[in-house]
Amino acid sequence: MKAAILYNIPGEGSARSEVEMEAELEVLETVAGVKEGLEMAGHEAVPLRCSMEALFSLKSFDLVFNLAEGFADDLSAEPKVAGFLELLGVPFTGSSAAALEVGRDKGLSKLVLEREGIPTPRFQIFRSADEASFLDRTVLDYPVIAKPVLEDASIGITVDSIAWNEVDLRGKVRRIIETYRQPAIAEEYVDGREVNAALIIGPGGVEVFPISEIVFDLLEGTPKILGFEAKWIEESPFYQRTVPLCPAPLSPELSHRIGDLARRSCAALGVEGYARVDFRIREEDGVPFVIEVNPNPCINPAGSGFARAAATAGIGYCELVEKIACAALDRWGKGQLWDIPSAPPEVFVWRSLAFRRVGADDAPLLFGWFEDQELTRYMEPSTSLTIDQLEASILCSKDEDYVVMKGDRPIGFASIYDRTCCTCEISYLIGDPEYRGLGLGNVIVEALLEGAFRRLAVRTVYASATVENISSIRALEAAGFRRIGTRRAASKIDEDCLDDLLLDIKRDEYLSGRSGDG
Repeated sequence: MKAAILYNIPGEGSARSEVEMEAELEVLETVAGVKEGLEMAGHEAVPLRCSMEALFSLKSFDLVFNLAEGFADDLSAEPKVAGFLELLGVPFTGSSAAALEVGRDKGLSKLVLEREGIPTPRFQIFRSADEASFLDRTVLDYPVIAKPVLEDASIGITVDSIAWNEVDLRGKVRRIIETYRQPAIAEEYVDGREVNAALIIGPGGVEVFPISEIVFDLLEGTPKILGFEAKWIEESPFYQRTVPLCPAPLSPELSHRIGDLARRSCAALGVEGYARVDFRIREEDGVPFVIEVNPNPCINPAGSGFARAAATAGIGYCELVEKIACAALDRWGKGQLWDIPSAPPEVFVWRSLAFRRVGADDAPLLFGWFEDQELTRYMEPSTSLTIDQLEASILCSKDEDYVVMKGDRPIGFASIYDRTCCTCEISYLIGDPEYRGLGLGNVIVEALLEGAFRRLAVRTVYASATVENISSIRALEAAGFRRIGTRRAASKIDEDCLDDLLLDIKRDEYLSGRSGDG
Protein backbone atom coordinates (compact mmCIF):
# COMPACT_ATOMS: atom_id res chain seq x y z
CA MET A 1 0.00 0.00 0.00
CA LYS A 2 1.18 3.51 -0.83
CA ALA A 3 0.29 6.19 1.72
CA ALA A 4 0.77 9.95 1.65
CA ILE A 5 1.14 11.84 4.96
CA LEU A 6 -0.38 15.25 4.27
CA TYR A 7 0.54 18.09 6.62
CA ASN A 8 0.62 21.87 6.71
CA ILE A 9 2.77 24.53 8.38
CA PRO A 10 1.63 28.16 8.04
CA GLY A 11 4.14 30.81 7.06
CA GLU A 12 4.69 34.45 7.86
CA GLY A 13 1.34 35.47 6.39
CA SER A 14 -0.67 33.73 9.11
CA ALA A 15 -2.00 35.36 12.27
CA ARG A 16 0.25 33.16 14.42
CA SER A 17 2.84 34.77 16.68
CA GLU A 18 6.41 33.48 16.75
CA VAL A 19 5.71 31.54 19.94
CA GLU A 20 2.46 30.11 18.58
CA MET A 21 4.30 28.93 15.47
CA GLU A 22 6.28 26.55 17.70
CA ALA A 23 3.04 24.71 18.40
CA GLU A 24 2.42 24.38 14.66
CA LEU A 25 5.85 22.80 14.12
CA GLU A 26 5.02 19.84 16.38
CA VAL A 27 3.31 18.31 13.36
CA LEU A 28 6.76 17.39 12.00
CA GLU A 29 7.27 15.01 14.94
CA THR A 30 3.84 13.53 14.24
CA VAL A 31 4.69 13.08 10.56
CA ALA A 32 7.87 11.19 11.48
CA GLY A 33 5.98 8.96 13.92
CA VAL A 34 3.21 8.17 11.45
CA LYS A 35 5.76 7.44 8.71
CA GLU A 36 7.56 4.99 10.99
CA GLY A 37 4.29 3.32 11.94
CA LEU A 38 3.22 2.83 8.33
CA GLU A 39 6.64 1.59 7.25
CA MET A 40 6.87 -0.83 10.19
CA ALA A 41 3.68 -2.41 8.83
CA GLY A 42 5.35 -2.86 5.42
CA HIS A 43 3.81 0.09 3.59
CA GLU A 44 5.42 2.90 1.62
CA ALA A 45 4.80 6.33 3.15
CA VAL A 46 5.82 9.77 1.91
CA PRO A 47 5.27 13.08 3.76
CA LEU A 48 3.74 15.82 1.60
CA ARG A 49 3.49 19.44 2.70
CA CYS A 50 0.11 20.69 1.56
CA SER A 51 0.26 22.55 -1.78
CA MET A 52 -1.65 22.49 -5.05
CA GLU A 53 0.97 20.20 -6.58
CA ALA A 54 0.77 17.84 -3.60
CA LEU A 55 -3.02 17.73 -3.59
CA PHE A 56 -3.24 16.81 -7.26
CA SER A 57 -0.70 14.01 -6.78
CA LEU A 58 -2.82 12.31 -4.10
CA LYS A 59 -5.11 10.53 -6.57
CA SER A 60 -2.46 7.86 -7.10
CA PHE A 61 -2.17 6.94 -3.42
CA ASP A 62 -4.08 4.19 -1.64
CA LEU A 63 -4.45 6.23 1.57
CA VAL A 64 -3.90 9.81 2.72
CA PHE A 65 -3.02 10.17 6.40
CA ASN A 66 -4.49 13.64 6.76
CA LEU A 67 -2.62 15.81 9.29
CA ALA A 68 -3.28 19.06 7.38
CA GLU A 69 -4.80 21.80 9.56
CA GLY A 70 -5.02 24.33 6.76
CA PHE A 71 -3.57 25.29 3.40
CA ALA A 72 -0.44 27.47 3.37
CA ASP A 73 -1.22 30.48 5.61
CA ASP A 74 -4.98 29.89 5.51
CA LEU A 75 -5.75 27.93 8.68
CA SER A 76 -9.47 28.20 7.97
CA ALA A 77 -8.94 25.90 4.98
CA GLU A 78 -8.69 22.65 7.00
CA PRO A 79 -12.21 21.56 5.92
CA LYS A 80 -11.47 22.54 2.31
CA VAL A 81 -8.49 20.19 2.20
CA ALA A 82 -10.69 17.33 3.41
CA GLY A 83 -13.31 18.35 0.85
CA PHE A 84 -10.74 18.12 -1.92
CA LEU A 85 -9.80 14.63 -0.76
CA GLU A 86 -13.48 13.68 -0.85
CA LEU A 87 -13.73 14.90 -4.45
CA LEU A 88 -10.63 12.89 -5.37
CA GLY A 89 -12.27 9.79 -3.94
CA VAL A 90 -9.10 8.68 -2.15
CA PRO A 91 -9.42 7.20 1.37
CA PHE A 92 -8.19 9.59 4.06
CA THR A 93 -7.94 9.49 7.83
CA GLY A 94 -10.04 11.51 10.19
CA SER A 95 -13.21 13.48 9.70
CA SER A 96 -15.09 14.72 6.67
CA ALA A 97 -15.08 18.32 5.49
CA ALA A 98 -18.52 18.89 7.02
CA ALA A 99 -17.49 17.62 10.46
CA LEU A 100 -14.27 19.67 10.41
CA GLU A 101 -16.22 22.80 9.46
CA VAL A 102 -18.61 22.39 12.38
CA GLY A 103 -15.93 21.20 14.82
CA ARG A 104 -13.61 24.18 14.28
CA ASP A 105 -16.41 26.66 15.07
CA LYS A 106 -16.86 26.65 18.86
CA GLY A 107 -20.18 28.49 18.65
CA LEU A 108 -21.72 26.30 15.96
CA SER A 109 -20.59 23.05 17.54
CA LYS A 110 -22.01 24.10 20.93
CA LEU A 111 -25.36 24.89 19.31
CA VAL A 112 -25.43 21.35 17.91
CA LEU A 113 -24.54 19.88 21.30
CA GLU A 114 -27.28 21.92 22.99
CA ARG A 115 -29.81 20.73 20.41
CA GLU A 116 -28.88 17.11 21.19
CA GLY A 117 -29.28 17.64 24.94
CA ILE A 118 -25.56 17.29 25.65
CA PRO A 119 -24.45 19.47 28.59
CA THR A 120 -22.09 22.25 27.49
CA PRO A 121 -21.31 25.61 29.14
CA ARG A 122 -23.58 28.50 28.17
CA PHE A 123 -22.01 31.00 25.78
CA GLN A 124 -22.34 34.14 23.67
CA ILE A 125 -20.57 35.20 20.44
CA PHE A 126 -19.13 38.72 19.99
CA ARG A 127 -18.10 40.14 16.62
CA SER A 128 -17.02 43.53 17.99
CA ALA A 129 -15.75 44.79 21.34
CA ASP A 130 -18.80 47.07 21.65
CA GLU A 131 -21.09 44.04 21.79
CA ALA A 132 -19.39 43.04 25.05
CA SER A 133 -21.64 45.61 26.75
CA PHE A 134 -24.60 43.39 25.99
CA LEU A 135 -23.80 40.18 27.81
CA ASP A 136 -27.14 38.42 28.12
CA ARG A 137 -27.29 38.14 31.90
CA THR A 138 -30.46 36.04 31.71
CA VAL A 139 -28.40 33.31 30.03
CA LEU A 140 -24.84 33.98 31.07
CA ASP A 141 -23.20 35.74 34.00
CA TYR A 142 -19.67 36.56 35.09
CA PRO A 143 -17.11 35.09 35.33
CA VAL A 144 -16.77 34.00 31.71
CA ILE A 145 -13.78 32.78 29.72
CA ALA A 146 -13.08 34.55 26.41
CA LYS A 147 -11.61 32.58 23.49
CA PRO A 148 -11.15 32.93 19.72
CA VAL A 149 -14.10 31.14 18.18
CA LEU A 150 -12.15 29.36 15.41
CA GLU A 151 -8.81 28.40 17.01
CA ASP A 152 -7.55 25.14 18.47
CA ALA A 153 -4.48 23.99 20.47
CA SER A 154 -5.35 26.59 23.18
CA ILE A 155 -4.32 29.38 20.80
CA GLY A 156 -5.45 32.69 22.30
CA ILE A 157 -6.17 31.23 25.75
CA THR A 158 -4.19 32.25 28.86
CA VAL A 159 -4.76 32.37 32.62
CA ASP A 160 -5.83 35.95 31.95
CA SER A 161 -8.68 34.85 29.65
CA ILE A 162 -11.30 34.99 32.42
CA ALA A 163 -13.41 38.17 32.45
CA TRP A 164 -14.96 39.22 35.76
CA ASN A 165 -16.92 42.24 34.53
CA GLU A 166 -17.97 44.21 31.44
CA VAL A 167 -14.80 46.33 31.16
CA ASP A 168 -12.68 43.20 31.49
CA LEU A 169 -14.69 41.36 28.84
CA ARG A 170 -14.64 44.28 26.41
CA GLY A 171 -10.81 44.39 26.50
CA LYS A 172 -10.44 40.65 26.02
CA VAL A 173 -12.90 40.56 23.12
CA ARG A 174 -11.09 43.46 21.42
CA ARG A 175 -7.71 41.70 21.77
CA ILE A 176 -9.06 38.47 20.28
CA ILE A 177 -10.73 40.16 17.33
CA GLU A 178 -7.71 42.32 16.51
CA THR A 179 -5.12 39.57 17.00
CA TYR A 180 -6.86 36.58 15.44
CA ARG A 181 -9.16 38.34 12.93
CA GLN A 182 -12.23 36.38 14.03
CA PRO A 183 -15.11 36.63 16.50
CA ALA A 184 -14.71 35.89 20.21
CA ILE A 185 -16.77 33.50 22.28
CA ALA A 186 -17.52 34.18 25.94
CA GLU A 187 -18.25 30.93 27.73
CA GLU A 188 -19.50 30.18 31.22
CA TYR A 189 -16.45 29.39 33.36
CA VAL A 190 -16.96 25.98 34.95
CA ASP A 191 -14.71 25.74 37.98
CA GLY A 192 -13.62 22.16 38.57
CA ARG A 193 -11.62 19.23 37.20
CA GLU A 194 -10.62 19.04 33.53
CA VAL A 195 -10.62 15.65 31.77
CA ASN A 196 -10.66 14.42 28.19
CA ALA A 197 -11.67 11.29 26.32
CA ALA A 198 -9.79 9.98 23.25
CA LEU A 199 -11.76 7.88 20.78
CA ILE A 200 -11.23 5.75 17.69
CA ILE A 201 -14.36 5.86 15.53
CA GLY A 202 -14.85 3.32 12.74
CA PRO A 203 -17.58 1.42 10.92
CA GLY A 204 -17.29 -1.36 13.50
CA GLY A 205 -17.99 0.91 16.46
CA VAL A 206 -16.33 3.35 18.84
CA GLU A 207 -13.39 2.59 21.12
CA VAL A 208 -12.91 4.95 24.07
CA PHE A 209 -9.44 4.96 25.61
CA PRO A 210 -8.90 5.49 29.35
CA ILE A 211 -9.99 8.95 30.47
CA SER A 212 -7.18 11.48 31.07
CA GLU A 213 -7.14 14.33 33.58
CA ILE A 214 -5.27 17.63 33.62
CA VAL A 215 -4.10 18.09 37.21
CA PHE A 216 -3.65 21.77 38.12
CA ASP A 217 -1.04 22.41 40.83
CA LEU A 218 -1.18 26.21 40.61
CA LEU A 219 -0.84 28.96 43.15
CA GLU A 220 -3.99 29.57 45.12
CA GLY A 221 -6.31 31.96 43.32
CA THR A 222 -4.88 31.14 39.86
CA PRO A 223 -7.68 30.03 37.52
CA LYS A 224 -7.47 26.39 36.43
CA ILE A 225 -7.12 26.91 32.70
CA LEU A 226 -5.22 24.79 30.18
CA GLY A 227 -3.95 27.80 28.26
CA PHE A 228 -1.32 28.04 25.57
CA GLU A 229 1.59 28.34 28.00
CA ALA A 230 0.41 25.35 30.03
CA LYS A 231 0.12 23.24 26.91
CA TRP A 232 3.18 24.24 24.87
CA ILE A 233 5.84 26.34 26.70
CA GLU A 234 7.93 23.82 28.64
CA GLU A 235 9.90 26.42 30.63
CA SER A 236 6.69 28.09 31.80
CA PRO A 237 5.59 27.46 35.43
CA PHE A 238 2.08 26.88 34.08
CA TYR A 239 3.42 24.00 31.94
CA GLN A 240 5.42 22.55 34.81
CA ARG A 241 2.52 22.74 37.27
CA THR A 242 -0.14 21.45 34.87
CA VAL A 243 0.35 17.69 34.81
CA PRO A 244 -1.51 15.13 32.70
CA LEU A 245 -2.66 11.99 34.50
CA CYS A 246 -3.97 8.86 32.78
CA PRO A 247 -6.07 7.06 33.80
CA ALA A 248 -7.95 9.75 35.70
CA PRO A 249 -9.10 8.75 39.21
CA LEU A 250 -12.83 8.70 38.47
CA SER A 251 -15.63 6.51 39.70
CA PRO A 252 -16.76 3.82 37.23
CA GLU A 253 -20.09 5.61 36.90
CA LEU A 254 -18.49 8.96 36.04
CA SER A 255 -16.04 7.33 33.60
CA HIS A 256 -18.95 5.63 31.86
CA ARG A 257 -20.91 8.89 31.77
CA ILE A 258 -17.99 10.79 30.21
CA GLY A 259 -17.38 8.04 27.64
CA ASP A 260 -21.05 8.04 26.69
CA LEU A 261 -21.13 11.83 26.32
CA ALA A 262 -17.97 11.68 24.18
CA ARG A 263 -19.61 9.14 21.84
CA ARG A 264 -22.82 11.15 21.62
CA SER A 265 -20.92 14.39 20.98
CA CYS A 266 -18.93 12.90 18.11
CA ALA A 267 -22.05 11.36 16.60
CA ALA A 268 -23.91 14.69 16.83
CA LEU A 269 -21.12 16.52 14.97
CA GLY A 270 -20.52 13.73 12.42
CA VAL A 271 -16.94 13.16 13.61
CA GLU A 272 -15.20 10.14 12.08
CA GLY A 273 -11.89 8.31 12.45
CA TYR A 274 -10.57 9.64 15.74
CA ALA A 275 -11.31 12.47 18.15
CA ARG A 276 -10.68 13.95 21.57
CA VAL A 277 -13.52 15.40 23.65
CA ASP A 278 -12.62 17.85 26.45
CA PHE A 279 -14.71 18.13 29.63
CA ARG A 280 -14.96 20.18 32.81
CA ILE A 281 -16.48 18.46 35.85
CA ARG A 282 -18.29 21.09 37.89
CA GLU A 283 -16.88 21.13 41.40
CA GLU A 284 -20.12 21.83 43.22
CA ASP A 285 -22.13 18.87 41.91
CA GLY A 286 -19.82 16.64 39.79
CA VAL A 287 -21.71 17.27 36.53
CA PRO A 288 -19.51 16.86 33.39
CA PHE A 289 -19.79 19.52 30.67
CA VAL A 290 -18.44 19.13 27.14
CA ILE A 291 -16.03 22.04 26.57
CA GLU A 292 -14.93 21.14 23.06
CA VAL A 293 -14.98 18.32 20.49
CA ASN A 294 -11.70 18.00 18.58
CA PRO A 295 -11.91 16.08 15.28
CA ASN A 296 -8.46 15.11 13.96
CA PRO A 297 -6.76 16.03 17.28
CA CYS A 298 -3.01 16.15 17.87
CA ILE A 299 -1.51 12.65 17.95
CA ASN A 300 2.09 13.69 18.54
CA PRO A 301 3.93 10.55 19.71
CA ALA A 302 5.93 12.40 22.37
CA GLY A 303 3.51 14.69 24.14
CA SER A 304 -0.10 14.35 23.03
CA GLY A 305 -2.81 13.25 25.40
CA PHE A 306 -4.22 11.06 22.65
CA ALA A 307 -1.04 8.96 22.36
CA ARG A 308 -0.79 8.85 26.17
CA ALA A 309 -4.33 7.52 26.53
CA ALA A 310 -3.66 4.89 23.86
CA ALA A 311 -0.49 3.80 25.66
CA THR A 312 -2.46 3.47 28.92
CA ALA A 313 -4.78 1.11 27.05
CA GLY A 314 -1.73 -0.96 26.02
CA ILE A 315 -1.64 0.39 22.46
CA GLY A 316 1.80 1.36 21.14
CA TYR A 317 2.23 4.21 18.67
CA CYS A 318 2.61 1.99 15.60
CA GLU A 319 -0.58 0.16 16.55
CA LEU A 320 -2.32 3.50 17.07
CA VAL A 321 -1.31 4.54 13.54
CA GLU A 322 -2.71 1.23 12.29
CA LYS A 323 -6.03 1.77 14.09
CA ILE A 324 -6.46 5.25 12.62
CA ALA A 325 -5.44 4.10 9.13
CA CYS A 326 -7.67 1.02 9.20
CA ALA A 327 -10.66 3.05 10.42
CA ALA A 328 -10.26 5.19 7.28
CA LEU A 329 -9.75 2.25 4.91
CA ASP A 330 -12.72 0.38 6.39
CA ARG A 331 -14.92 3.47 5.98
CA TRP A 332 -14.07 3.48 2.28
CA GLY A 333 -14.53 -0.28 1.92
CA LYS A 334 -10.81 -0.87 1.33
CA GLY A 335 -9.71 -2.47 4.57
CA GLN A 336 -7.95 -5.27 2.71
CA LEU A 337 -5.25 -2.84 1.56
CA TRP A 338 -3.71 -2.81 5.05
CA ASP A 339 -2.70 -6.45 4.63
CA ILE A 340 -1.01 -5.86 1.27
CA PRO A 341 2.57 -4.64 1.88
CA SER A 342 4.46 -2.72 -0.77
CA ALA A 343 6.64 -4.79 -3.07
CA PRO A 344 10.38 -4.54 -2.41
CA PRO A 345 12.53 -2.80 -5.04
CA GLU A 346 13.62 -4.98 -7.96
CA VAL A 347 17.31 -5.40 -8.80
CA PHE A 348 19.02 -6.71 -11.92
CA VAL A 349 22.66 -6.77 -13.00
CA TRP A 350 24.08 -6.02 -16.43
CA ARG A 351 27.79 -6.37 -16.99
CA SER A 352 29.58 -4.24 -14.37
CA LEU A 353 26.49 -2.38 -13.09
CA ALA A 354 23.49 -3.14 -10.90
CA PHE A 355 20.08 -1.56 -11.49
CA ARG A 356 17.84 -1.12 -8.44
CA ARG A 357 14.25 0.09 -8.76
CA VAL A 358 13.91 3.60 -7.39
CA GLY A 359 12.22 3.93 -4.01
CA ALA A 360 10.98 6.93 -2.03
CA ASP A 361 14.17 6.87 0.04
CA ASP A 362 16.14 7.72 -3.11
CA ALA A 363 14.39 11.09 -3.49
CA PRO A 364 17.09 13.24 -1.78
CA LEU A 365 19.85 11.70 -3.94
CA LEU A 366 17.90 12.07 -7.20
CA PHE A 367 16.67 15.55 -6.32
CA GLY A 368 20.27 16.67 -5.93
CA TRP A 369 21.15 15.28 -9.35
CA PHE A 370 18.03 16.71 -11.04
CA GLU A 371 18.72 20.16 -9.56
CA ASP A 372 22.29 20.18 -10.94
CA GLN A 373 21.84 22.35 -14.02
CA GLU A 374 25.15 21.30 -15.55
CA LEU A 375 24.38 17.62 -15.09
CA THR A 376 20.87 17.94 -16.54
CA ARG A 377 21.92 20.38 -19.24
CA TYR A 378 20.53 18.12 -21.98
CA MET A 379 17.52 16.77 -20.07
CA GLU A 380 13.99 18.08 -19.65
CA PRO A 381 13.72 19.85 -16.25
CA SER A 382 12.17 17.87 -13.42
CA THR A 383 8.56 18.79 -12.60
CA SER A 384 9.17 18.07 -8.88
CA LEU A 385 9.86 21.35 -7.08
CA THR A 386 10.65 19.78 -3.69
CA ILE A 387 12.00 16.50 -2.34
CA ASP A 388 8.52 15.73 -0.96
CA GLN A 389 7.00 16.14 -4.41
CA LEU A 390 9.69 13.91 -5.92
CA GLU A 391 8.93 11.22 -3.31
CA ALA A 392 5.27 11.38 -4.29
CA SER A 393 6.20 11.21 -7.98
CA ILE A 394 8.33 8.11 -7.33
CA LEU A 395 5.56 6.32 -5.47
CA CYS A 396 2.98 7.22 -8.11
CA SER A 397 5.18 6.51 -11.13
CA LYS A 398 4.11 3.93 -13.70
CA ASP A 399 7.58 4.08 -15.29
CA GLU A 400 10.48 1.71 -14.66
CA ASP A 401 12.99 3.97 -12.94
CA TYR A 402 16.32 2.68 -11.64
CA VAL A 403 19.22 3.85 -9.53
CA VAL A 404 22.38 2.69 -11.28
CA MET A 405 24.85 1.14 -8.83
CA LYS A 406 28.59 0.48 -9.08
CA GLY A 407 29.09 -1.92 -6.22
CA ASP A 408 27.42 -0.27 -3.24
CA ARG A 409 27.75 3.21 -4.72
CA PRO A 410 24.85 4.93 -6.56
CA ILE A 411 26.25 6.57 -9.68
CA GLY A 412 23.32 7.33 -11.94
CA PHE A 413 19.68 7.15 -12.94
CA ALA A 414 18.01 5.27 -15.80
CA SER A 415 14.40 5.04 -16.93
CA ILE A 416 12.09 3.13 -19.26
CA TYR A 417 9.02 5.32 -19.70
CA ASP A 418 6.01 6.19 -21.91
CA ARG A 419 5.51 2.46 -22.44
CA THR A 420 2.76 1.06 -24.67
CA CYS A 421 2.23 -2.49 -25.89
CA CYS A 422 4.47 -1.68 -28.86
CA THR A 423 6.96 0.98 -27.79
CA CYS A 424 8.76 2.75 -24.96
CA GLU A 425 11.38 5.45 -24.53
CA ILE A 426 14.62 5.39 -22.53
CA SER A 427 16.83 7.99 -20.87
CA TYR A 428 19.67 8.06 -18.38
CA LEU A 429 22.18 10.24 -16.58
CA ILE A 430 25.40 9.57 -14.72
CA GLY A 431 25.18 11.63 -11.56
CA ASP A 432 28.49 10.79 -9.90
CA PRO A 433 31.19 12.94 -11.56
CA GLU A 434 33.88 10.28 -10.90
CA TYR A 435 32.11 7.87 -13.26
CA ARG A 436 31.53 10.19 -16.20
CA GLY A 437 33.53 9.76 -19.37
CA LEU A 438 34.26 6.06 -18.67
CA GLY A 439 31.96 4.62 -21.32
CA LEU A 440 29.32 3.52 -18.80
CA GLY A 441 26.59 5.13 -20.91
CA ASN A 442 27.00 2.24 -23.36
CA VAL A 443 26.46 -0.29 -20.57
CA ILE A 444 23.38 1.55 -19.26
CA VAL A 445 21.77 1.75 -22.73
CA GLU A 446 22.37 -1.98 -23.28
CA ALA A 447 20.81 -2.79 -19.89
CA LEU A 448 17.71 -0.74 -20.67
CA LEU A 449 17.34 -2.39 -24.07
CA GLU A 450 17.63 -5.84 -22.49
CA GLY A 451 14.78 -5.00 -20.14
CA ALA A 452 12.64 -3.40 -22.83
CA PHE A 453 13.05 -6.11 -25.50
CA ARG A 454 13.55 -9.37 -23.57
CA ARG A 455 11.35 -8.78 -20.51
CA LEU A 456 8.77 -6.22 -21.62
CA ALA A 457 8.74 -7.51 -25.23
CA VAL A 458 8.13 -4.11 -26.83
CA ARG A 459 8.70 -3.84 -30.58
CA THR A 460 10.55 -0.51 -30.75
CA VAL A 461 12.55 1.63 -28.32
CA TYR A 462 12.89 5.37 -28.85
CA ALA A 463 15.40 7.88 -27.54
CA SER A 464 16.32 11.49 -28.21
CA ALA A 465 19.41 13.58 -27.67
CA THR A 466 20.27 17.23 -28.20
CA VAL A 467 22.79 17.59 -31.05
CA GLU A 468 25.42 18.87 -28.59
CA ASN A 469 25.10 15.76 -26.42
CA ILE A 470 27.74 13.83 -28.35
CA SER A 471 28.42 11.19 -25.66
CA SER A 472 24.77 10.13 -25.48
CA ILE A 473 24.44 9.99 -29.27
CA ARG A 474 27.52 7.76 -29.45
CA ALA A 475 26.19 5.44 -26.73
CA LEU A 476 22.84 5.11 -28.49
CA GLU A 477 24.35 4.49 -31.91
CA ALA A 478 26.83 1.99 -30.45
CA ALA A 479 23.83 0.00 -29.18
CA GLY A 480 22.27 -0.07 -32.65
CA PHE A 481 19.99 2.97 -32.62
CA ARG A 482 19.56 4.75 -35.91
CA ARG A 483 18.59 8.33 -36.59
CA ILE A 484 15.01 8.72 -37.78
CA GLY A 485 14.45 12.46 -37.64
CA THR A 486 15.02 15.82 -36.02
CA ARG A 487 12.99 18.08 -33.78
CA ARG A 488 14.22 21.44 -34.90
CA ALA A 489 15.12 24.09 -32.31
CA ALA A 490 13.48 21.94 -29.60
CA SER A 491 15.84 22.28 -26.60
CA LYS A 492 16.94 25.55 -25.02
CA ILE A 493 20.63 25.34 -24.12
CA ASP A 494 21.97 28.58 -22.68
CA GLU A 495 20.69 31.24 -25.07
CA ASP A 496 20.16 28.94 -28.07
CA CYS A 497 17.38 26.57 -29.10
CA LEU A 498 19.11 23.49 -30.50
CA ASP A 499 17.88 20.56 -32.54
CA ASP A 500 17.04 17.21 -30.94
CA LEU A 501 17.99 14.04 -32.78
CA LEU A 502 15.32 11.31 -32.74
CA LEU A 503 16.56 7.71 -32.73
CA ASP A 504 15.00 4.25 -32.55
CA ILE A 505 15.86 0.58 -32.65
CA LYS A 506 13.55 -2.37 -33.36
CA ARG A 507 13.48 -5.53 -31.29
CA ASP A 508 14.61 -7.86 -34.08
CA GLU A 509 17.48 -5.51 -34.97
CA TYR A 510 18.73 -5.57 -31.40
CA LEU A 511 18.27 -9.25 -30.66
CA SER A 512 19.83 -10.43 -33.94
CA GLY A 513 23.19 -9.06 -32.88
CA ARG A 514 22.88 -9.87 -29.15
CA SER A 515 22.00 -13.53 -28.87
CA GLY A 516 24.02 -15.08 -26.07
CA ASP A 517 24.90 -11.76 -24.40
CA GLY A 518 24.20 -11.27 -20.71
